[in-house]
Amino acid sequence: MRGGGGSHAHLYSISMSLESVQLSEKHRLLLDRLADLIPDLDPEQPESLQRIFGLGLIALTMQVTTRAREEEKDDLVEELGVLARAMVEAEQ
Repeated sequence: MRGGGGSHAHLYSISMSLESVQLSEKHRLLLDRLADLIPDLDPEQPESLQRIFGLGLIALTMQVTTRAREEEKDDLVEELGVLARAMVEAEQ
């Protein structure tokens, strides 16, 4: 772990709106299309943006974990697995 080791749970309170996040036109079109397809996704609501952000973190974690497995970086794979499990448990 970074920052001297140890496992610490951190809570971050981030309040954001779509106006505070700059999106390219292509990203905005994708977001609007997903909102059409997913009934409870509203890009104007902070809860939806938080959900999208969380899903993006999960996707990035999966990508980095796959690369770490390919490079046989077992310690990193284990660390990311622990963090991912903690995130899933916190959501339940």
